[in-house]
Amino acid sequence: MATLEKIRNRAGVLVAVIIGIALLAFILGDFLNSGRTLFSSSQFEIAEISGKSIPYQKYQKEINDITEITKFTSGQSTIDEASMMQIREQTWQQMIREYVLEDEYKELGIDVSSQELWDMVQGTNIHPIIQRLFTNPETGQVNTLQIIRFLKSYDQDPTGQQKTYWLFIEDQLVQDRMFSKYTNLIKKGLFATTAEANAEMKNSGKKVDINFILSPYTTVSDSLVKISTADLKDYYDNHESEFKQTASRSIEYITFDVVPSESDRKAAENWISSISEDFAKTENDKEFISLNSDLSFDNSFYKEDELPENLRPLFEEKEGALFGPYFDDEAYKLAKVSEVKNVPDSVRARHILIQPSQQDVNYSQLYALADSLKGLLEKGASFATLAIENSSDKAANEKGGDLGWFRANEMVSPFSDTCFNSKVGKIKLVATNYGLHIVEVTAKSPEIKKVKLAVLARKLEASSETVQQTYAQASQFAGTNITYEKFTKAIDNQKLVKRVANNIQEGDQQIAGLEYPRELIRSVYQADLHEIVKSGNNPIFELGDRFVIGFVSEIKEEGIAPFEQVKAQLTVQVRREKKAEILSEQIKSKMSQSGTIYTLAQVLNTPVQEANDISFKTYSVPNTGVEPKLVAVATNMAANKLSAPIKGNIGVFVIEVKNIKENNATNSAMQKSLTTNQLQNRANYEAFEALKEASNIVDKRAKFY
Repeated sequence: MATLEKIRNRAGVLVAVIIGIALLAFILGDFLNSGRTLFSSSQFEIAEISGKSIPYQKYQKEINDITEITKFTSGQSTIDEASMMQIREQTWQQMIREYVLEDEYKELGIDVSSQELWDMVQGTNIHPIIQRLFTNPETGQVNTLQIIRFLKSYDQDPTGQQKTYWLFIEDQLVQDRMFSKYTNLIKKGLFATTAEANAEMKNSGKKVDINFILSPYTTVSDSLVKISTADLKDYYDNHESEFKQTASRSIEYITFDVVPSESDRKAAENWISSISEDFAKTENDKEFISLNSDLSFDNSFYKEDELPENLRPLFEEKEGALFGPYFDDEAYKLAKVSEVKNVPDSVRARHILIQPSQQDVNYSQLYALADSLKGLLEKGASFATLAIENSSDKAANEKGGDLGWFRANEMVSPFSDTCFNSKVGKIKLVATNYGLHIVEVTAKSPEIKKVKLAVLARKLEASSETVQQTYAQASQFAGTNITYEKFTKAIDNQKLVKRVANNIQEGDQQIAGLEYPRELIRSVYQADLHEIVKSGNNPIFELGDRFVIGFVSEIKEEGIAPFEQVKAQLTVQVRREKKAEILSEQIKSKMSQSGTIYTLAQVLNTPVQEANDISFKTYSVPNTGVEPKLVAVATNMAANKLSAPIKGNIGVFVIEVKNIKENNATNSAMQKSLTTNQLQNRANYEAFEALKEASNIVDKRAKFY
């Protein structure tokens, strides 16, 4: 016992020593690893903008803030992945704007005073954001009393959501005003001179009609064009800017699709058969469907011709009659006549819709207002008047709240059920996802026989055993074919379908045909060329109902593409240039024998084509497509002369201008104003884009999301 006591007493010290040694080893290892500093935070850097490091924690905090605001404004408690992607992108764009413009604002002394902010919220120059939030939809006027009431009460919200929301709105107002000031300073420095206005009038107003002939590059056989490596390198060296590229990866992959097996099919079929007797006996079809079916209960009534063709015989059956099992839409089903009833095919109703605002979500007050209006209507008040004064449904308000005739499936279920089960003239209150409705049925069509069917379904899905078997196949393939050569050979031998995803960028979120492939994309950037893609040590990615195995097939780095990588593209371009030279020389040799474009066309055995109203701003020439060199020559030539051969995109052209229509406009003042406005309108976008480019933004988000 004494020995055990000593062990207990010393255990704490012993554990502390062991943990201390482990921590020391960890810290020293980090200190010595790759020469990095002891407390390096670069691993938590999510971006670098204008030389400033942005930590992951800051970015994530702003994402969390906007997420909470989104939940508050939408009334949702959760945000799906697609919405989260939008929120991350929105946060990123806001952060770029903040960091890119921060120094510009400081240098220029741009700021927003508290008085300006007050003026934007409740003064004489209310900002459009505030107008949108606090405008009365009926009058179209800003409700300043609602603004003041919200400003006085938002701080009393115990959840803090209203305060967070308002601070976000204030920040948006300030950022927008500062950006407006910044761009206004730029706009004031942009103007057009008289000479520029005159040149613009001349260029934009002058139009020409031309005749032209075309010798396509396809008329020269590839075998006649000799291309050397030196030719390719010369072109590459002289056209480097054409080969700029962003970083990307390409992968080759195969998928092992999880599909239900024959035993899965049998299991689903046996289940639906075994439950048939219980389904026939139950008296509460809705509850039975809710507890057992893979599809929800349909509460609607249907006419005979509205039923699926295979279920129409049930229309003449009595309640409780059963049909099936049958297979439909990838599920085994049983259909039961749940109810037979004479009901109207359609009803006519009017309503008053009460909706909460984003700033005031007090549901007790909404119900109190709805009850009050319901009481007034029951005492004989004008429905149309109350609808115009209180309803959020503007379209219906133009008709006194009247919704017209509608069928059961044309409205949301709670609203439809209330209308079809109400008596004509009875005032009812019903809540839907649109708000609170005060509804009155004004007319019903004659009642006809309809049936309600309870459909019990068991979807045909792969069992866990099938999933495991498919995973085992994928695992065996990945374990056997660990090199790119073996991977490629196995695909050929086993006659598998090889899939390709090209030019995947690090921040991409999608790969066509794969569900939520973000983890795969991130892992692609952790692998080398012709290396298997792994997440951790696992080369198998479970994406939806597929197991995916892939290899990196190509790596493109940021900058100028290497010569070998673009050799095929170079060959095409150099071949086109050499063909252009051949055709140009052929045309030149014939031009001395030809005085007009028609005689030249006869010699070259090619038709004369025409294009009219070609101006300096023409983008596409009829019958040829985009040919900027052709347009440039045509708009600067004299009439009735042959041009030299023009090397275009699809072939070599010769043109003759047959008519010139000059612009006789002389109002240079108007053109100056127009050109100045065009320059200033581009300032908002182009100035910011220029600052972004100069900021050398390094985006590392792909490492975290």
